[in-house]
Amino acid sequence: MKKIYILILFSLSTVIVSAQTTKTLSDYKNDKTTIVKDSTGKTLEASAWFDLVKSNNYTLEQISAEGEEPREFKLRLSTADERRMSAQKMDRTGPITLAGFTTGKEIGDYSVVDVAGKTYTRDELKGKVVVLNFWFKDATPCKAEIPELNKLVKKYKAKNVVFLAPTYDPLEDVTEFLKKMPFNYIICTDVDQMIIDLKISKYPTHVVVDKQGVVHFVTIGQTDNIFLQLDYEINNLL
Repeated sequence: MKKIYILILFSLSTVIVSAQTTKTLSDYKNDKTTIVKDSTGKTLEASAWFDLVKSNNYTLEQISAEGEEPREFKLRLSTADERRMSAQKMDRTGPITLAGFTTGKEIGDYSVVDVAGKTYTRDELKGKVVVLNFWFKDATPCKAEIPELNKLVKKYKAKNVVFLAPTYDPLEDVTEFLKKMPFNYIICTDVDQMIIDLKISKYPTHVVVDKQGVVHFVTIGQTDNIFLQLDYEINNLL
């Protein structure tokens, strides 16, 4: 079953339908083929479920098969995490600048080398969603979230997403660290110049960049529900 978190996405005026398309909440309301049922199986009027979703207390969960028409959804109460995520999205009233990143603007130029010796550059990664995690091996918050970040990599393994984990730690130290704690992002070491250029000063710093190289999301420091936050941002850009 694919979950469609319309409640969260409503704050940005779009909902995720599949990996290729997006529709607004109003689009679903105005589409006569959209079917929304409550917990008893009763079909709801569009105006009724639309107002409930806008209240931030309800979420639409898709129950029809992927790509199947008509789109059929179940209306259910939102979880505390979904309500929290929705509130965070609604707080976004314009471009946000954190460190050297501004949402809505292209990420600064960079070139990094992973532990296997492969080089990654901003321009070469255009056409892919890029998720960056600036970290270092001795930071407790960075280590604590690695299991959640590994889940993201697994979930999007077959998708057009690149997960980069730049660190100023040297290759030798990181190699030893990874033997004890696997981290499934693409690990890029000795990135001192990138950290300077992008004004990274706190860890972890997470950045999500769209296929055109434009920054869509930045968060700095330890964050609750990092999986949910990044999962939402990635889905919204695929």
